[in-house]
Formats: sequence, C-alpha cells, structure tokens
Amino acid sequence: MDEEKKVEELKEMVKSLIKVEEEVIRLTEETAGMAANSTVKYLLRAIQHDSRKHAELGRAALEILEYSQIVGAEERKEVWDLLKQHEELERKHKDNLANMKTLTETPALKYIFEQIWSDEKTHHAMLETLMSKRFEKDPVKYWGALLSS
Repeated sequence: MDEEKKVEELKEMVKSLIKVEEEVIRLTEETAGMAANSTVKYLLRAIQHDSRKHAELGRAALEILEYSQIVGAEERKEVWDLLKQHEELERKHKDNLANMKTLTETPALKYIFEQIWSDEKTHHAMLETLMSKRFEKDPVKYWGALLSS
C-alpha cells in the first residue's frame, strides 16, 4: 500500500475512533444521569472525561494527517511557558499524591491516586513533545509522507 493510501486509511480510522468516543460520551452522560450513587456518577464522569480527551486527541491527529497546521514559534512560546508552570506544579503534586497513597490501604483509593499521577505524567509528555519535536524546523523528518498529501 502506498503512503497516500495509508494516510487516507488512517484518517478514516481516526474519524471512526472519534465517533466511538462521542458515543461513549453520550452513553456515560445518560447513565451518570440515572445513577443514584454519587461514587458511580463520579467514576462515569471520569470515563466520560477520558473519552472527551480521546476524541480531542483524535481531532489533533486529523489535523496532523491533514497537515493543516504546524506548531509555530508563537505556539511554542505559549506551550513552553505552560510546560515550565506544569513542571513546578507537578513536583508538588507528585509528593502530595505519594503521601495520599501512604495514608490509605483501600485499593480503590490507591488506584484512583495512581491514575491521577499517570495522567499528570501523560499531560507533561504531551507538552514536552510539542516543544521537543519542533515540527517546523525539519518537516520532512517529522511529517514524512504527509507532506506529499
């Protein structure tokens, strides 16, 4: 399969991913609205939030696949400032989460705190990727076949 066909197939798959995530958002909203237990509501809303995130990441992937916008100098400065602030907050947050885990033996609570920390690491990695890849400096290296589509 040539590169252009792969890109087109990938676009369709990403569009499908977005539709599935939007359906999960709808279903979790419905179910959370009917749930009597507040813990269940919060957990369903957390799942819904992740599905929103996945749909947004899918939209970002489509932007990349359509080569419609590359991160430029202005965006890099905004992300760099955010990255610096995020690093400082992350340091404090990590210690706090570690302490929270030591104060409980409840597996559900430990799991929740670990999930929060895992998400924080992912957020940081996303911001760092935007900074370190510098797509506009060497588009062929980072965008490859997408340049020809």
